[in-house]
Amino acid sequence: MNDMTAIEYIRPGLEIAPQGVGGYDQNWYPVMMSADLGAGEAKSTDFMDGRVLVYRGASGRAYVRSAYCRHLGADLGVKSKVVGEDIRCPFHAWRYDAAGQCVHIPSGDDVPAHARLFCFPTAERWGLIWAFNGEQPLYDTPHFTVADDELETRTFLHVELPQDHWVLLSNSCDFQHLHALHGMTVLTRPGMVSRPDPHHFEYPVVFEDPKYGRMEQFCRVFGTNVLTLGGQMQGQPLHTMFAAMPLPGNRTQGWTIISTRKGDGSEADEQRVQMMLGGGEAFFRSLVDDDDPIMRRAHFRNDSLSASDWALAEYFDYVRNYPRAHPSAKFIV
Repeated sequence: MNDMTAIEYIRPGLEIAPQGVGGYDQNWYPVMMSADLGAGEAKSTDFMDGRVLVYRGASGRAYVRSAYCRHLGADLGVKSKVVGEDIRCPFHAWRYDAAGQCVHIPSGDDVPAHARLFCFPTAERWGLIWAFNGEQPLYDTPHFTVADDELETRTFLHVELPQDHWVLLSNSCDFQHLHALHGMTVLTRPGMVSRPDPHHFEYPVVFEDPKYGRMEQFCRVFGTNVLTLGGQMQGQPLHTMFAAMPLPGNRTQGWTIISTRKGDGSEADEQRVQMMLGGGEAFFRSLVDDDDPIMRRAHFRNDSLSASDWALAEYFDYVRNYPRAHPSAKFIV
């Protein structure tokens, strides 16, 4: 991209509307750690501009549904009961099946036609329970270029910040920021930023970090809320993911996933695995710790970029044109 094209991307009037205006980005969002939900358990959590129910049926399958009973609005994450694959409201014992439909009222009354929960497409991967914002997923759950079963993985809750999720992801292609705040040098700028389809944004890059040395990475954004980086750190394979979900008030909660090649069973290779997982976690925690006080106070804008921000301008254009929807609005709020 030349400088003139960059200026076209950043001309005034191309601001990005906050999440919730025109809906929310149609992404796979992590909503809960898998380990936090046992078989037969039900919990509710804030999500987008409302609240969702997350429960695990007797089969072990996880479900993400709108949180409020359609009768009088009880939160189904509070004292409800999982019955097989169904969820039973604690207030009047209305029972909803795995498809979200109310199938039983103890009083014997006919079930109102509209007595159903909104059903989010649900998946489990990387130690997280994911929900897609839409009737049907538009792309696969976020993943690395290496098969899941070839990787040893560590997942942890990382951050909550008062910014929309796409703002946090912009740091990865903000090369001025990486140098100024984190002391990193971009050795190889992306040869070309690619948008292979409307739901992915990707580019290769090489960084030199003052503490961890050379890092060769392939960066890929899934939707507008998940960033994956695959490559090497200190000559060893390392794959990382930052996955975020939107909270009421345009806040973001984010998890980090650190992965490296599984060990071969030897003590030496197990030490390598733990060293890479620990080093990767320390590195990404340090990045967020540096960013945290700035992101908490930033009044984010994107109308005064410079020519060096060409990759950022590409990313903002991608986000600006990303599809939004909110089919669960009347259910979760």
